[in-house]
Amino acid sequence: GHQSAQPLSSQVAAAASDEVPAAANDEVPEAANDQVPEAVSADVPCQLRMGGALHKSGFRRSDVSSNFSGPWEIVGEDSQILLVRLSPGEEVMVEPGGMLTKKSTTQATLDMGSCTNAIKRSCCAGESCFRVIWKPADADVVSITPYFPSKVLPIDLNKYSNGLFIKRKAWMASLARDTEFEVVTAPSLSTACCAGQGCFFTAVKGSGMAFLNVGGTVVERELEVGEQLVLDDTSLVAWEPTVQLDTVRAGGMGVMCCGGQGLFNAVLTG
Repeated sequence: GHQSAQPLSSQVAAAASDEVPAAANDEVPEAANDQVPEAVSADVPCQLRMGGALHKSGFRRSDVSSNFSGPWEIVGEDSQILLVRLSPGEEVMVEPGGMLTKKSTTQATLDMGSCTNAIKRSCCAGESCFRVIWKPADADVVSITPYFPSKVLPIDLNKYSNGLFIKRKAWMASLARDTEFEVVTAPSLSTACCAGQGCFFTAVKGSGMAFLNVGGTVVERELEVGEQLVLDDTSLVAWEPTVQLDTVRAGGMGVMCCGGQGLFNAVLTG
């Protein structure tokens, strides 16, 4: 599948070419005397526990998510499904066509937000004019699927008071109806033409959890002030407004013509 990256906070993420299971937490213990600890999880390779390439690169994997005690859960491996537990009076907002299963008593309504926002979403953000609101009459678990076989990436919008830039058509669902899209013009002509995000950046704002559909393995990285990261221009999924997106030449004439990276790469600056 297409490899993807998710830069968050002064954070940014780039693509990983191999699937690397995530560790149980952000800390990566090192084995003493080159010995592998006896108590290890079967799904965490020892090279990751001992400080493997992913950890040393400054990235962390962000596409392995379960929330068994909360209102949502992500299941599956390469092609994932979002399960949302709803009680009467609760609702979930989904892109059109996203519902997979539900009870017969759970009904849908359409929402556009304002007409201006609907036009922005449709013309500039690659989204539909409409959002589907699923609301149950009694307790239900609504399953939601991306529009293409992909991972589901949870985003807590409460952490991003200034919003979050996302790739076109990446939004999949939100647990709060106040999720809104804004459109920001690319800062330069080179960024608009060559950074892989088009002439307009899509910013998502709101509260609670939102979910993106992302192809491939997803990793994220925090950038220090002034730190730069060069990445393939099609692999960027999300980044904060504090991160500047620009372009850089892929290399010399030979690399630009025959290196397979195109003429430009995207560059992110913290």
